[in-house]
Amino acid sequence: MTEFSAARKKTTTESRGGRSESNPVRPLPSQVLDIIIHFLNTVHTGYLILTVQDGHVVKIEKTEKFIISAKSREAGYIHYDKPQKKHPLQGKITAELQAIQYGQLVIRLDNGQVEQIEKTEKRRVHELEGIYGDGI
Repeated sequence: MTEFSAARKKTTTESRGGRSESNPVRPLPSQVLDIIIHFLNTVHTGYLILTVQDGHVVKIEKTEKFIISAKSREAGYIHYDKPQKKHPLQGKITAELQAIQYGQLVIRLDNGQVEQIEKTEKRRVHELEGIYGDGI
């Protein structure tokens, strides 16, 4: 009886599109990765919001703030050169983004440094099961 219910639970999760041990993590499309890398290396102050549905990035919102001060007048904001090396948090951001099935990942930058990575994950009701196998 328990073998049947465990097998049933695994197949219902797979048929609904949920993640299981046999479903590999999908790689990020190159466009999404390029936008994230460009944002991390060129933006001084702002945030990037990545919206995920069914494990795919469906929307990217970028807000960049320019604060004019004596320091910024001397150095400038615009960076044209490509980064020479990988950003230290690029791997963590990619892993967090791939782990989300439904939700958002917000990356906040201040003074050219990642200040906060905020992950909001949402769950579909049909993915949850109660004691007797019914949805919660």
